Amino acid sequence: MGNDVQLEPVPRLEWSLATEAHPPATEAATPASLRRSWIHTASERQVLELFRKLHGAKRRLPAPWWLRALDRGDLASRAEAFQIEDEVHAALSARPGWVFVPWVGISEAGYWEYAPSDRGSVKMPTTVVLTDEHEGWVNVVPAYGDEEPLPVPTSTTKLLSLLPQVEVW
Repeated sequence: MGNDVQLEPVPRLEWSLATEAHPPATEAATPASLRRSWIHTASERQVLELFRKLHGAKRRLPAPWWLRALDRGDLASRAEAFQIEDEVHAALSARPGWVFVPWVGISEAGYWEYAPSDRGSVKMPTTVVLTDEHEGWVNVVPAYGDEEPLPVPTSTTKLLSLLPQVEVW
């Protein structure tokens, strides 16, 4: 009788460690302040290799919008994604009423809420989120109550021209 210990790899744990912020952001005011995990700082090649190794055909790992787009070849680099995040943040933080919300899923960039839209029976204020669902990379979700609306796909270049309309929803 032996007490042989057999260790098996736990892919989800490995990914969890790769996406955990080191050191954790105590106060995140920008998407850049959230870029503290291994997936943000390791070589892009290593990040993609681990993602592809663990992702598998049936698995959907929690990953930032840009990593899924990079994996498909829709983005040229992680630096391009960071530039998009920073552009959206600069555009929205320059306007009154927009607030950056850093508390989202593992390794995500955060999102922006339009505070004046949070009134009455609204369950969720107007929100801007980054997405890999289309190559504009930005979804605007109108404020809603009981029925969740469909997001409005846009791009970083069109977002500024759309904001006056968005802010009166």
